[in-house]
Amino acid sequence: MPVEYPIRAAAKLTGISVDTLRAWERRYNAVTPARAERGRLYDERAIRRLLLLKSAVDSGRSIGQVASLPDAKLEELERNAQLLRGKAEIAPPPEPAAPVLRPLLDAIGAYNYAVANDELGRLALLLRPSELVHRVVFPLMRLTGENWENGVFHIAQEHMLSACVRNLLGGLVRLQKGGPGSHRMLFTTPPGELHEFGILAASLLAVGHECEVAYLGPNLPAREVLRAAAKSEPHAVVLGIMKTNATPAAVAEVRQLAGELPSNTELWLGGSGASTVSNGLTRDGLLVLQDLTHFERHLTRLKAKSSREPAQ
Repeated sequence: MPVEYPIRAAAKLTGISVDTLRAWERRYNAVTPARAERGRLYDERAIRRLLLLKSAVDSGRSIGQVASLPDAKLEELERNAQLLRGKAEIAPPPEPAAPVLRPLLDAIGAYNYAVANDELGRLALLLRPSELVHRVVFPLMRLTGENWENGVFHIAQEHMLSACVRNLLGGLVRLQKGGPGSHRMLFTTPPGELHEFGILAASLLAVGHECEVAYLGPNLPAREVLRAAAKSEPHAVVLGIMKTNATPAAVAEVRQLAGELPSNTELWLGGSGASTVSNGLTRDGLLVLQDLTHFERHLTRLKAKSSREPAQ
């Protein structure tokens, strides 16, 4: 039976005041909660929509501009906002990135997957994984987001970029197999979380730290993650989640992972929703990642820890 939340619970889950929720419904028809004897009831879909609307408003849009948009359009706005916010988190490259990125941007603009894929592969041969992430992948994500915001690119081009980076990761994993004492890591996102740039970039960095990486892709239920962990016995499971996807259902999935993963497997949570889904969780090896610098620091710690473990 679907779970439904009264208005005060919805306000707490979304960070939107009760008065604002009522105003958004009355004036803009932003959501249509069910009605019961004791008042409004919001299901998971309504909570998810409210989180998306709040994100759009927090990014500078008025509720009147976005209240009538479908969920898919709100998700596009959120995806682009995440890409643009990443700009502030990326250290400036030691040299201008534009000349390096121009062939890639042109290929993406022309929907030319082969050229974009080849160009990423060429840069992977010239740069270390950490340089590739900070000087190519992240700036490319940011510029793709800006082009989408300006109407130059469309969502299909962002999807093509994701596919290219995914293919690049697979190539690096094949080329840079971890040696003795390598730390094994799984990367994924919980159900409903389709944004994978964060876990892709983290996976690339992990390869650069000589990890054995298993990239499971986004949108994976806890039971499947647990099955994969039982087979591969990773040192850490890395989960990415955005704030707009930190719904009660996602929180339940994370709690299941935290409760059922082996005690010697760490659980790392990254993304803007990490603090929300980890609220109230207590578990040895639970880590809320602040940014990629924090992530790399713990990669170094984990590598030192796993190298001290006896060989299996």
